[in-house]
Amino acid sequence: MPGLLALVLAGTVGATLAARADAAPAASAADAATTNVYLAPSAAGGSDSNTGLSSSSPILTLARAQQVLQQAAPAGDVQVLIDQGTYVEAPLKWTFYVPGHTITFMPVNYTIGNGRPAAGDPVFEDTTTSGTHTAGWWFQAQLPAAASDPMHDGGTTGLRFYYLQVEDYTNGISLDGQTGHTYQDTESPPMYIDPSAGVNGNTVFGMTLTDIGDLYAPGQTGYGAILLTDSSSNRIANNTFDHVENSGSDVGLIHGIYITHFSSSNSVTGNKFNVISSYAVKVRDRSNFNDVEDNTFDATGGTSAYRDEFCDLTCVDANPGTPRQCASYDNRFFDNTIGTVFDGTAQQAVWSMDPDGLTYAGGTGCSIPSSYQRLYTGGNT
Repeated sequence: MPGLLALVLAGTVGATLAARADAAPAASAADAATTNVYLAPSAAGGSDSNTGLSSSSPILTLARAQQVLQQAAPAGDVQVLIDQGTYVEAPLKWTFYVPGHTITFMPVNYTIGNGRPAAGDPVFEDTTTSGTHTAGWWFQAQLPAAASDPMHDGGTTGLRFYYLQVEDYTNGISLDGQTGHTYQDTESPPMYIDPSAGVNGNTVFGMTLTDIGDLYAPGQTGYGAILLTDSSSNRIANNTFDHVENSGSDVGLIHGIYITHFSSSNSVTGNKFNVISSYAVKVRDRSNFNDVEDNTFDATGGTSAYRDEFCDLTCVDANPGTPRQCASYDNRFFDNTIGTVFDGTAQQAVWSMDPDGLTYAGGTGCSIPSSYQRLYTGGNT
């Protein structure tokens, strides 16, 4: 059984574990001035009729923040500074980026590198209809639709999220470099192809994503508290994933972090996964060189804490209409603490894969480089 094995990678193959401190990147003297956008709850003066460009004129929603930035067209870094309180935010599609710069969403009194602000985390809560939370993502980052936009075909999007709480959404954060682009070929059966340069180089740090899934916001399938689709070189660190659950026949479709379709070189470190109705971390389809290290898992579903899965030709035959996929390789799962299965009745296995085979690439058209394998593990307890 895979859960009984510990396959330790020899030498230095694989990426080095990312630093866990929330350190700020070095500033460049050539950087343009930072643009600040301010949010505050309505009780503290927040209104989407305000400008949002000063602390005395704060706006109320992230949707309005995107409009403000589209109008302002900043040339440098952006900070969306969020006052403590609770915000009722409808599901949001984000398509605004500043090439070569970052857009940071964080508490107004937070300084990067100083830890969680004493006043606590601002809270984003899904909207409701007749007392029931509506279906949707809290934040769905996609590439701009206009071909003239410099980020239309992807690149480094530089979104950064620090110390916010997100609750009662069907899904949490999606970093999506696929939607709006051609992502399957015309062969029979078709195969997934890499559709863009991706939505890359983002950070999710110190966040709390709680009560996520169609158990809490029905009407749409829950897939993940964080979903990476054609999204690489992201840092996901020191977050809490608490009660990420679907209901009924969808219970096995949601994950704490789902890394899929050409999402590589991501770092997942120091996170806590608690009560996840399916695999806490799942990797799929040519998503390589991902490090999952020093995390804590408890009450997780599926057959293991970590899942490596893809749909080969046998899978396609059993699931008509699904494009064929290939194996991922050189992923690492090290030094994690594994607790119980979802219902708490037994110890959870460390890892599993489907189809099986550490060196199985997926058949014709798929490959794993010589001397590599799909997964390396060690030090998990």
